[in-house]
Amino acid sequence: VLNTLFKNTPLQTSFAVNNIALVNGRPQMLPMRDLIKYFIEHRHDVVVRRTRFDKRKAEERLHIVQGLLIAQDNIDEIVRIIRASQTPDAAKQTMIERFALSDIQASAIIEMRLRALTGLERGKLLAERDELEKLIAHLTEVLANVGLQMQIIKDELLEMKEKYGDERRSEIVYASEEFNPEDFYADDD
Repeated sequence: VLNTLFKNTPLQTSFAVNNIALVNGRPQMLPMRDLIKYFIEHRHDVVVRRTRFDKRKAEERLHIVQGLLIAQDNIDEIVRIIRASQTPDAAKQTMIERFALSDIQASAIIEMRLRALTGLERGKLLAERDELEKLIAHLTEVLANVGLQMQIIKDELLEMKEKYGDERRSEIVYASEEFNPEDFYADDD
């Protein structure tokens, strides 16, 4: 009965696996060892590129925060410069010359709200600056240390396994002792 079920129903299926992957932009048939190798290379590239991006964004934000802190230290003069200027561009240019700010920092100061003048906001800016400096130091360390990059890959894979991994649902049984080849022959007269 079991052999008849295997023959006439999809109770038992077999399929071929094509281990095709892109290697340097070209599709290739790969053995399992090479698949794993190229997958790890890809994940390494992703981690490095993501870390560079995060570091660049943190450095840009730190640059703006440093400009805002300079503005808070010299708020009376900043307000005087803005009130005396005819246009926002003229105010920016004067601040750039007076405080050696960059164009980005001067634009952030011009767009700053008046509530940012409170002491509480200064504390938040100082805390953000310290946090950004720590983050940049950590990201620089990650970029310099291949072992740390590989640890990040390992941690991400373990996290994925924890989130999506579960026990196998189908059971693989090798029951060759019950196999009768005559059951697989066509039922012809």
